[in-house]
Amino acid sequence: MWWDPYNLYRSEQFRGFWRKHLEAHGRRLLFIVGAGFDPRVIGPAKEIIACAPGVARRCLAIDMSEGYGTDEAASDLGAQNRAGLQALFPGDALEIRHLITTDADGIRDVSRSAAVLLADFQTWIGDYTDIIVDISALPRLVYLTVLNTLLSHLVKPDAVAPLGSSINLHVVYAESATIDNSITKFEIETDLAPIQSLALRLDEEASLGWPIVWFPVLAEDVLEQLTRIGERTDPDEICPVLPVQSADARRGDDIINTLGEFLFDRYDVDVRDILRATEWNPFQLYRCLMQTMARYEESLKLFGGARFVLSPLSSKGLSIGCLLAVFEKRATGNRAGVRVGMAHVESRRYGAAQVPKDVEYQLISAWIAGECYDVPPSAVAPKVAVEAQAEPSGAAPEQKTVDPGVARSKPADQSTARRARSRKGVD
Repeated sequence: MWWDPYNLYRSEQFRGFWRKHLEAHGRRLLFIVGAGFDPRVIGPAKEIIACAPGVARRCLAIDMSEGYGTDEAASDLGAQNRAGLQALFPGDALEIRHLITTDADGIRDVSRSAAVLLADFQTWIGDYTDIIVDISALPRLVYLTVLNTLLSHLVKPDAVAPLGSSINLHVVYAESATIDNSITKFEIETDLAPIQSLALRLDEEASLGWPIVWFPVLAEDVLEQLTRIGERTDPDEICPVLPVQSADARRGDDIINTLGEFLFDRYDVDVRDILRATEWNPFQLYRCLMQTMARYEESLKLFGGARFVLSPLSSKGLSIGCLLAVFEKRATGNRAGVRVGMAHVESRRYGAAQVPKDVEYQLISAWIAGECYDVPPSAVAPKVAVEAQAEPSGAAPEQKTVDPGVARSKPADQSTARRARSRKGVD
């Protein structure tokens, strides 16, 4: 796996990493941020710049006011955030680009418009040593598109060290489930929103008969999105991802209480198929997804192949974990037997009236490409990391201790794709 070991820094580690990283002479930083209403817009950039106030820097801020509808409270917060960005990036160091969608497609055009917004990136990306994408205030469709575009340019799948780019790519964000849940969503789309170069063609003739395994990442307020994605993907197997180790110790229980009828009554999800992922660690979910997809891929050879659909509907960290898994699987997977992509439903309007003030958040920095990966993965001793997985097996999984205090499920020797057989009528 490309991101094993990985580089992730949070809280005090966040400050320590950036202080040391910016000691190197000649660092030139480009921040890509959202110029929106989220109160976390300023946090990561302010903290990084405080580590080296004189560092050469520039900011590309994406204004999404023409792509998404907002309320008055959101407009007021957006104006405050733009003033804050101007203070951090004085003069012409701040460039605001407006994301404009077509009238015909509206919200379904957001991902394509985001790609067009950065269409000229190859003309300026070489001017910087570090690209820092702050996803704190960017909608999921936008930051997934931006990061996929940059990764596609920097990562060389056939190289000895695929991630060893001469330009460093960092993802930073201020994680807070409280703020995420306080942002009100209105006018949820009825159709899937295409994600540029990450969508999965479910009507492709070559893979039409392959079972679909769906990995929805759960949150408290996503029942409508789950319902619409489920109707359009018609999955044979579902492996829900449940956030754990959250600031709210009961969050996992609350999610199950909210979505229990959908998961267990409508789709007959087996509790052993639930994946548990640390809310703040994208790399843990990435590893879990890669390993689970590999087991399904092996088990579903009997059906000709497998189609994996990932739906990141929860925290920003877990959404990045989904992106890394899809990106690597698409780049290295066997096209003769595997298809993988994302399925997402977006909201047209957001409201900020319920967003609380002065809420604490956790700063996280994930280094996903660059000089730290400029060695073959096999030459690096793996980093001990928290791991939690569920099995796509019909039998009770055997528990195996892999790190102190951490349990991982070992695949039981049973056939998978129970619902694939029952729903598709295959014996």
